[in-house]
Amino acid sequence: MPSPPPRSPHEAPKSGRRETWIRRLADSHRDHPDREVVAGHHNINYVVPLSWSLALLLRTMPFRARVKCRMPRRTVEVVPRIWPSEAELLKVVSRHLAEVPRCFRDFGDWSLHSYRAGRALSDVQPEGPVGEPMMRSFAEFFAKAASVPEAELPPRPAGWPESTRTEEFLVWLVDFTEERVHRPHRWRFHDLFTAVGIRPGVMAAFRDDPDRPRLTPRPFCLLHTDVHRANVVVDRKQVAVIDWELAMYGDPLHDLATHLVRMEYEKDEQSMMKELWAEAMERAGHRDMTAGLAADLPVYLDFEYAQSVFPDIMRAALDLTVPPGEPDDADFAYAAARVCRALRRAAEPLKLDEVPDERRAERALREWFAGPFGRALGEGEARDMDGDADGTVERGAAGRGLYTAPAELGEVARLLSAPDESCVLFDFDGPVCRLFPDGSSASVARELREHARERGVGGVLTPREERSADPHDVLRAMDRALRDGVIQDAGLLAELEAILTAGEVRAAHTAPATPGAHRLIRGLRERGARIAVVTNNSPRAVAAYLHLHGLTDAFGPHIHGRTDRPALLKPDPDSLNRALRGLGAQPAEAVMIGDTATDLQAARDAKVLFVGYARDERKAAPLREAGAELVVPTLEPLLRLLETGPAHRAVPEPGPPSAHA
Repeated sequence: MPSPPPRSPHEAPKSGRRETWIRRLADSHRDHPDREVVAGHHNINYVVPLSWSLALLLRTMPFRARVKCRMPRRTVEVVPRIWPSEAELLKVVSRHLAEVPRCFRDFGDWSLHSYRAGRALSDVQPEGPVGEPMMRSFAEFFAKAASVPEAELPPRPAGWPESTRTEEFLVWLVDFTEERVHRPHRWRFHDLFTAVGIRPGVMAAFRDDPDRPRLTPRPFCLLHTDVHRANVVVDRKQVAVIDWELAMYGDPLHDLATHLVRMEYEKDEQSMMKELWAEAMERAGHRDMTAGLAADLPVYLDFEYAQSVFPDIMRAALDLTVPPGEPDDADFAYAAARVCRALRRAAEPLKLDEVPDERRAERALREWFAGPFGRALGEGEARDMDGDADGTVERGAAGRGLYTAPAELGEVARLLSAPDESCVLFDFDGPVCRLFPDGSSASVARELREHARERGVGGVLTPREERSADPHDVLRAMDRALRDGVIQDAGLLAELEAILTAGEVRAAHTAPATPGAHRLIRGLRERGARIAVVTNNSPRAVAAYLHLHGLTDAFGPHIHGRTDRPALLKPDPDSLNRALRGLGAQPAEAVMIGDTATDLQAARDAKVLFVGYARDERKAAPLREAGAELVVPTLEPLLRLLETGPAHRAVPEPGPPSAHA
């Protein structure tokens, strides 16, 4: 199946003096003290008044207007996202659907949108019938979305099914569920899934079922795929559908089916909505998109119920691990009811042998909770798999506690499930060993400062650098002074580098190993993964440590450490980029394990996944503040992902030495 493009910064920001002023004013709006925070599962939004000055630069009306500063949250893949830039899509959609909020500017890491006033339908009518007028509005929305010209939409992923190939489209959706949702999480939930009757391979069986009707060819169109109460804004009986992150190009019946399921219509409402949809599509000139409606809509409804069983069961289980203290009987009973509801809806499409009663489901949940993959895997820490109606799972966010549950390692789990097709980049000091335990780096930093003072250039250090226990701060300061022309002696930098390298090599001979690191390194190599060290430390210190512990062959020549250019130390992604080139890997194939905010920034700039390692709260806090989404206090979750994955594979040769290693 073609892979959806990675979630990455949307586009290069615009440039020029006017754009510089727009960015400055937009930043001040984002930081407005009276901003209203609207947190969703895909984005955090700040709603603020629009100033006259920014409105004029944006060429829009400021009168009583508000704007939305939109910061994307990364999410575990539980539903597909084929277009990484919502802003790019909104440029097209807002031209054809005037009620859809515009994106004024996409700055890469966040975007500025117009704000749609009104109340969410989930607030106005959280459950129960919404009435025929509202349903007619929905039908008209689907017809207008279908009218957006295909030629104006962003490019689809390579290999995306062509229009009318409805069966290929459904197969893509099924394969996504199996390969990106079920399989990456099975390692943790295998016993629970088995206990409630979810067999491995059930989605493949659904896909290949000879009794399943094959779909009628229909023209494709723009799909929202997430039209439910929380994504509908109502103002004076006008309706706007917002949040287009999960939009795609495909079979229009898929959009209708997701809407019917996520609105939780009763049967008579489903029938009415189906009729209103068909009428609206015909009025809009899309009668050919309604072909096969009676036979094919039930297939898509079956798929919706089948694919949702996995996130629904995982959420019910993980919610038991969130409250402080032990969950009580009522908590287990409620979780069991949720599991049984998901199973009842999926029973027919997945051909489950039986649906357990709530007593059996509760027993399975209690056994999972008490086992190694329940509370014990992250006791006392928050983990949240709550999603909106689409089943999207939010990954660990700042302020949620030290630990991010391995079930939230979806993308990492996907990489490690095929280790011979992925690569892992290790920071050295922290994830592999504690090079300078108990603050012992302070003595090396002091030695560097003393040498600088002896050479008469100690005065270039700032007060913070004078106090710092990090030798790299001193090295960076001298490099900065040399590049700025404050000092002239280029040989000083080489002298400081020699002192620092000697101190690191000494420390490497006594550095304690990070628990589980050696086992993870060997396990990755045994399974064919490509691995490298990416560090601000000297390659000589790394080599000394690896030799001492019999790990030299595991990494081969792929040790990418400090060079003679301190400006390229992390957070610059230089060492990561060198590692990727040396391993012949693409960023999408790689994950970095690091323990500092500079590691995180380097990983972001290199466009590789990041797992934060923090052995205590003191180390975790800076990672969370910097926006790290995956933080683990031990390497055990990664070891479990690896050791419960596929069998060992042949180990490829390490390859030729890379430049600057």
